[in-house]
Amino acid sequence: MVDASETRWLPVPEEFAPMPVARRVTMDDLWASIRAGLADYNKHMAYGLGFGLFYVVFGAAVVATCLAYDWGHLIFPALSGFLLFGPFAALGLYEISRRRQDGESETVKAAILAFRRHGGTQIALFGLFLVIATLAWLKVATLIYALFFGLAPVAFDSLIVNVLTTGEGFRFALTGVIAGAVIAGTIFAASVFAVPMLLDRDVDVVTAVVASLMAVRDNFRVMAVWGLVVAGLTALGIMAGFIGLTIVLPVLGHATWHLYARVLRHAKLA
Repeated sequence: MVDASETRWLPVPEEFAPMPVARRVTMDDLWASIRAGLADYNKHMAYGLGFGLFYVVFGAAVVATCLAYDWGHLIFPALSGFLLFGPFAALGLYEISRRRQDGESETVKAAILAFRRHGGTQIALFGLFLVIATLAWLKVATLIYALFFGLAPVAFDSLIVNVLTTGEGFRFALTGVIAGAVIAGTIFAASVFAVPMLLDRDVDVVTAVVASLMAVRDNFRVMAVWGLVVAGLTALGIMAGFIGLTIVLPVLGHATWHLYARVLRHAKLA
């Protein structure tokens, strides 16, 4: 039997960063975060509209490019991949909400240069991760398309007819939806709290991603509902000709900050 007095501990490395332990939240916290996000949007509508218009213009450009090159099979994957950048692109909105919550003044410069907080290196690394993840998703989507229809491009309207009227088209759509849900769900879980944390704390990207994944795991029911809310409202915004995104995405961005604040901002360290 080992004497406790003889126990030796290895020294803690200088770079060691304790892992934040997520707070358990309820549906009341989720609805409160959405209300707070709506309040931030109403208070600073100009920032939100600028962010939303960015997504409207570039989202429309993504669709137009796919249609111009007869890449109908890539419209939905490209749009979903583009929207996966939402948490990263919303850095300015997080900064506005953070400053408002902390009683600091909100400025255009602070919102635009939010990516430079804490040096910006770790935020840039996470942006690179999202680029790689999106390219990987587009490759998977292209592979799924090729398995069902070959390598020849198909016009978008013809593809829709195939999906709605043939068994092969239905299986193609089902496979794509399942694969997309798995990939999008993983990226959502990794980024939903990681980006706000990288803005809020001077931590490395691995710590932020692991903390986000663990927070989603520990609050799975609430975060599943949040994911459905994000997906549903985003889909409605797109179906409204993208114009609805000018309101939906900024509100979701502000709300994400407030949800992070409830889950991880004041979390104890393990």
